[in-house]
Amino acid sequence: MNILIINGSPKHGGFTGGALDFAATCLQGKGVTINHVRLADMTIHDCRGCFNCLKTGKCVIPDDVETIIKEMIKADGFVIGSPVRNALITACFKKFIERITYILGFTLALEDKYTLGIASVGYIGGKSISRKFCCLQDVFHTHLSDFVFCSVGIPSEKNMAKVESRLAIATDKLIADISRRPQRSFYQRTSYLIDRVVIRKFMIERHPDVYANVIESWKSKGYIRPR
Repeated sequence: MNILIINGSPKHGGFTGGALDFAATCLQGKGVTINHVRLADMTIHDCRGCFNCLKTGKCVIPDDVETIIKEMIKADGFVIGSPVRNALITACFKKFIERITYILGFTLALEDKYTLGIASVGYIGGKSISRKFCCLQDVFHTHLSDFVFCSVGIPSEKNMAKVESRLAIATDKLIADISRRPQRSFYQRTSYLIDRVVIRKFMIERHPDVYANVIESWKSKGYIRPR
């Protein structure tokens, strides 16, 4: 089992890093192979909005995103963490999400993978958007294994004792989900179907030349019938 840990915090030694390190220790203790990506240490340029990746599946920007994408495709699941910044995710994590959405999101390349999201806020706010992005929901539609959201105060407390038991349970569930591959709930399946219908009717069918790579991916998954 191969799990990729993605750290979306720009801070060294903060709560997010500590939580992800603890999760990694729990997973490795169960024999899981772990790979780490700390986004703040990677070269990730802004998306140019050229749509080349929608057409071809390849980004024209030469940086570390291509390597991260390859690791994400190889992984069975993810543990992803980002603190809340002004009720949003961090700037480096948002930039990363923008770069992978067209390549891995619209193509539904990660739909069979499982995600444990970890997020923290000083006091309140940002829980919904953290769940959406840290758990790779929205257009990515990974299976949501668990989401751990913590209020850590300002300045943040680095004491992990308060959440260690919660993270240990969450990592065990991630391993179990990847091993057993439970079916999505009726609500999740319905929501996923609606999203596919909307994307197909209002985007793909109106601009098939722009979404050429997405169309090929959906055909391979049986979501579009070859003509």
